[in-house]
Amino acid sequence: MSRQIAGIISDLERILLDATTIQERVIAMAQEIQRDYADKELQVVCLMDGALFFMADLLRHINLPIRLHTLSVSSYDGGTQSSGTVQMPEKLLFDLSGKHVLLIDDILDSGLTLITVQERLRVECNPASLRTAILLDKQRPRSFDVSIEYIGFEIEDAFVVGYGMDYQGHYRHLPCIGVLNPNHFPQI
Repeated sequence: MSRQIAGIISDLERILLDATTIQERVIAMAQEIQRDYADKELQVVCLMDGALFFMADLLRHINLPIRLHTLSVSSYDGGTQSSGTVQMPEKLLFDLSGKHVLLIDDILDSGLTLITVQERLRVECNPASLRTAILLDKQRPRSFDVSIEYIGFEIEDAFVVGYGMDYQGHYRHLPCIGVLNPNHFPQI
């Protein structure tokens, strides 16, 4: 690890998941997905920007025909908690009708973003199947019952960064996932 990355990691209060642990679980998830979609073409919808690193590593370990689509969705507005409103494009620019779809996201927090996207994909795209893969399931009370078929890790209810997840655009490139020291929130 470079000295520069090590310095940035020092902004973390603690590391929850190191790079090796993340990669081992991502490979295991890829194997589960490959088994469940054997002999099918998979349409992947990745929620950007947080799920980018997870999606890239996951798909590299799936040996199936894959078509990748991205969807820009936001509910944090630069803060540390969901705003309660999901912002996404007015029109979806891909055809998933009758196809097998895997929705990929980085973290299940309140559930609002995922349930909103899942419902929209079901209603507007009419896929043959829709399953969801997330890297992190934040253990907290939720107002929404969200269906998730593939879960990487359950974590405590804390604001995390690294491996694609950010605070105001910072920390996405960290190879680990950690809890950002609250003293760094206003400084960025």
